[in-house]
Amino acid sequence: MKKIKKNDTDTGNKQDERSRLTTNRMLAEGRRLFAEYGFAGVSAEQIVAAAGVTRGALYHHFNGKKGLFRAVLEQVQAEIEQRVKAAVDKAQDPMEMLIAGNDEFLTACLDPGLQRILLTDAPAVLGWEEWRMIDEDHVQGKYHAFLSRLMDDGVLRPLPVDALAHIISGAANEAAFWAARADNPEVALSQAQTAMAELIRSLKT
Repeated sequence: MKKIKKNDTDTGNKQDERSRLTTNRMLAEGRRLFAEYGFAGVSAEQIVAAAGVTRGALYHHFNGKKGLFRAVLEQVQAEIEQRVKAAVDKAQDPMEMLIAGNDEFLTACLDPGLQRILLTDAPAVLGWEEWRMIDEDHVQGKYHAFLSRLMDDGVLRPLPVDALAHIISGAANEAAFWAARADNPEVALSQAQTAMAELIRSLKT
């Protein structure tokens, strides 16, 4: 068995670190550019120039601009998921947990760049099916699990959970679109949160 030398290990660690830093730079610059200009408004050349890497590095790490966009979307979804979880953890009543999570999702989506990546470009760039699959992993799947739990606990009226999860998730996405495009987004956000909260409370047993 070949003995691994310390120098070989150090070299490998340094290469891994360089690879990680390169990946992070492309993610950061890609996210900034996609948020500001949209997917169609940004070229691969702009991304690699901003990140200070070669075009080959973009294809090596992400298989091109579309792959980078998908990675950025996953990053955005994961961050929103953490924000929603933090809001849910602060609530006590199970119904209020659902409302708190929805409120935080709407608040996050008021950011124009985030909304452009998540709700405007993602379905067009990745295709509806792939976008829905990612959304289900991070958002709709969480709605489904939480709604199922509330129904099992007798908090919500027994309804078809698949349909209900799609309806609430779709309503939240549409509310986010509407609020962000309103003349006064902050007022619209408050109205959207109130309307969604009342919709959710109407499902109570």
